[in-house]
Parts: sequence; structure tokens; C-alpha cells
Amino acid sequence: MLGRDDVIAGYRVILGREPENEQVIEHHRHFASRSDLFTALLQSDEFRDSYRQRLTAPKVITLDQLDEVAADFQRGDRERWQGHSLQLPDWFDVTLDPAGQAYLDQMLRLWEAITNRSGYQAASNEDTPEIGDLDAVFRPAFYASGDTSFAGGQLMAMGHILMRSGISPGQRVLEYGAGFGLTALSFARLGAKVDTVDINPAFCRAVRTSADRYQVDLHPHVGEFGHNPAGVPGAYDLIFFYESFHHCLDFERVIPKLRELLTPTGRILMAGEPIFDVLCPDMPYLWGFRLDWENVAVMRIRGWMELGFQKDFLVGRFDRAGFDCAEYRDPNSHWAQVYSFSQRG
Repeated sequence: MLGRDDVIAGYRVILGREPENEQVIEHHRHFASRSDLFTALLQSDEFRDSYRQRLTAPKVITLDQLDEVAADFQRGDRERWQGHSLQLPDWFDVTLDPAGQAYLDQMLRLWEAITNRSGYQAASNEDTPEIGDLDAVFRPAFYASGDTSFAGGQLMAMGHILMRSGISPGQRVLEYGAGFGLTALSFARLGAKVDTVDINPAFCRAVRTSADRYQVDLHPHVGEFGHNPAGVPGAYDLIFFYESFHHCLDFERVIPKLRELLTPTGRILMAGEPIFDVLCPDMPYLWGFRLDWENVAVMRIRGWMELGFQKDFLVGRFDRAGFDCAEYRDPNSHWAQVYSFSQRG
């Protein structure tokens, strides 16, 4: 049975308003989960009637304009499309069950329409081959940008992850979607035993280069989300994602699997993830592609999964898998907003 706060959250996220009274709240507490409540509200006449008016951006991009948008993005022309969001095609049904196969199939169809590609495969569509030419040790990742503001926000996020981790020397850490693995390297330099998993072999080579230079217990592995480098269950004291979980299309399978990889007191941390508080033109559903002009341009150019999640939906998926969530905001860097998932029982 849902709690009172769950029902209020559902009304705020889906309908954009408060429940009428306590009787309405009590009536909706019979749902077995937040996801069930959200699905029911999505299918309500009120949501259907208000959706287009409430969640359509004042400045829209159509699928036919995406090549033009992508070209301007690559040229660095940011003024023209600022404030624009992609308009969902008429065939997209936002009232489908967001946990169902039909919704997933529809999202893959939308990925094909945005990227102008077919047959999504993480190993090929999430690749970033040019990073093999970048410096893995002296100026990796944000250091190569030369942008102090950008780098400062990233460093704040790394510090916040370390601060919230509670990890001691000798404990085991796993990072998914590690990229250059700068945070993973920090854990290793602090004495943790660290594995990283990334779909991109070039990133794994970069992590190996850093591990060799600093002589730390840091081991990269090529693989997808949910891969277990330890080879046994219950091995990790911490699993973390930094700017990577939003590439996880298979999150319904991955989230329960993560618990199997943790020690009884192990936790999951996320930071730098696009997690929304309410439905909006850039994220007009519980999960799916972020529709702001920059993300759809990147998808068109790269073919990446650029997902986003409504917070209450994502927390609900972790809740179903046996996790409680704590949120730690940071006013100085949006990348540094940390979500901590602790196991119940």
C-alpha cells in the first residue's frame, strides 16, 4: 500500500497539481507501487486532455529539422536553437505503461527517428573512438577543455562522490561507464580496490595507462551495465555511476542485478545524471530521451542513448529492487548532485 507522500508525488509529477483532498489521497493508496499509480494517472482523462497544452515547448523542433540542428551544434551556433525542444511525433503514445515492452519498443522507434539509424547496439552506438588519441594521464577528460568553470564543476562532483561514499582502504569499488576513470583513480589512490566497466575499449586502455602510472589497484573491463568483473556475487562495497546511467536502456534488468553485486552493507551512488523533478517539454514522460535541442543534436551526430528520468519514477524502480534513496544536492554544481541508494533489510 502506498504512502501519502507517494500519492502526492504522483499528482505533482503527472498532473502538475496537488490532490484535491485527503479522501482522494486515501483512495489512491491502494496501488501496489508508485509505477502503478503513475501509469494510472498517465492514462487518466485529465492527463490526456492537458498533455499537449502543458508539455509542448513554445519553441519546437521537428524530426525533419534534426540535420540542420546537428549541423549548427557542430558549428557551435547556440543562439538559434536555444530554448527549443523536439516535438514528439504524432505516433508517440505517452500514456503507455512506462515499464512495459510496448513503451520500450516505442522508445527504440523514437531513437531510430532521432538518430537516423536502426538496430541499436550499445557496443557500436555508444562508441567514442576518437578518445584513443587523447592524453589519458596529463590532460584527460575535462582538463583537456581548458575551461576552469566546467572543470571546477566536475571536480566538485568527484569530491562529493568521494565524500558520500564512506569507502575505506581495502574495500571494493565498481564504476560503470567510467570513461577516463578519474573518480575511480581517486578511489584507488585512496587505497580502495577498484574495477571499472566501459563499453569502449579505448577508455579501458586509458584507465589501464593511469593505473600503471600511479601503481594502484585499478582494473578496467570492457563490458555493459550489469557486468560483474569480480565473478562472484556480493563483492562490492560501492557501485557508482557518474554521467553514465543515462545511457542504460536496460535499466529494468540492471537495477535488480546491482543488488546481487553488493555486500550486505554496500551502496549505489549516482551523480551527474539527468534526473527531473516534474514533467516538462524537455522530459515529457517518466523516462525517455531528453528532447532539448543539444541532446537531440548529439543523438543525431553520435547515435547515443541520451536518456533522462523523472526522479520519483527512478526512485520507485530502486525501491522495488529493495533500495532506499537519499538525495544530496549541491548548489554550486549540478553534476555534484548525488543520489545514494542503500539496501533495505
